[in-house]
Amino acid sequence: MNQIKDPKNTGGRNRLPCFFNNTFPFLYLCLFLFFLSLTINLLIKDSLAQEIKDALIDERIVTGTGIIVNENVALARNEAISQAFSKAIEEYLVQRLGSQGMANNFQRLGEEILSKKKEEIQDYQIISEFSTDKYVKVLMKVRVNKAILEKKLEKIEFPEIDTIQIDVLFLVSEKKEGFSAVYWWGNPTDQTSLTQTELFLSRILEDKDFRVINRSFFPPEESYDESMLHLNLTNEAAVKWGQLLSAQMVIAGEANIYETSKASVFFKTIKVKDGTVVAQAYRERTLNSNLTDDQTAIELAINSWANDMISYIIEAAKPTQKAINQIIIIIKGLKSLSEFLHFKEFLRTNFPEIKSVLERRLKRGSVEVSVGVKGDPKELAEKVLNHPKRPFSFEINELNDQGFTLVIR
Repeated sequence: MNQIKDPKNTGGRNRLPCFFNNTFPFLYLCLFLFFLSLTINLLIKDSLAQEIKDALIDERIVTGTGIIVNENVALARNEAISQAFSKAIEEYLVQRLGSQGMANNFQRLGEEILSKKKEEIQDYQIISEFSTDKYVKVLMKVRVNKAILEKKLEKIEFPEIDTIQIDVLFLVSEKKEGFSAVYWWGNPTDQTSLTQTELFLSRILEDKDFRVINRSFFPPEESYDESMLHLNLTNEAAVKWGQLLSAQMVIAGEANIYETSKASVFFKTIKVKDGTVVAQAYRERTLNSNLTDDQTAIELAINSWANDMISYIIEAAKPTQKAINQIIIIIKGLKSLSEFLHFKEFLRTNFPEIKSVLERRLKRGSVEVSVGVKGDPKELAEKVLNHPKRPFSFEINELNDQGFTLVIR
């Protein structure tokens, strides 16, 4: 067999440069693509950070118009500038509180913030202006003083927009003259009809958004003891009924009807959670000739009691106000400005315990947000993580009393 010999006896060393000649272009291409990808990624992150930074600056382009009165152009110009200031502050507040937050608190915002706009403007520049014989119009770049506005917002205690629904149970007896007292809890297994007293109480309280518990949904017989069957219940026995039927408040007492012209009631309202009496009173009413036939003495007596006592019941049912804590949420893995703004709106609109959301610091690939929340940050983190309207998938890390880190998957 013929063999190919190396004429210079180099032992094949000439093949090594050939290998590098074929491989180097491929390696160069891979390295070039790697560094190109890394550069693009950094540029995207820098662009995102810059996008968010641009969105968070407090400069706004706004217009203002001032009407010329008695040919006073200078006064009209000042009016136009003042109107532009108001627009800039209003835009900031809408972004900060949302349209619903503005609507719910518009009067207080007007009195405490919008009426004092000079101190809330940090700087401004008139870009363009023109005037006619009727008005002056300006186009301005306005920077609001974010620090002053935030301090003012912190001092405003925004009211809760959700109404409080109170679950109430009636343990009231009714006695008509010449008859024995009627009360359902003496024999709770009987399906007795509602008394006049219960009907009138239900009508009044349901109009005030109370939820009246259906007393026919009584628990099994072994769930109550002898003390709970007496006509005149102790506070402790009334609380037991409230606990068994899941009531927040129990109205206990008696109503007495004397013939058709006179009635009296003595009711007390007991808070089931701690057994305290939050409202109690005696009321008596007598019919006279000025009243129409459809008004009864017992109805008037109950109305009088309710008109005076309901405010105390509602106040006692309100949850204890929690202090507002400023916590820090660090958001990592954002891909766009719209994603961040969507999450910010998600916090504002879905969690009534959140009172403020304010961007604090921008870093490459992350945003630090200061959140004013009533309650514990751990409770908030759990609610945020499990909320069905989450704008994207994420996990929560580094949870502590100061806040938490949210990492987008």
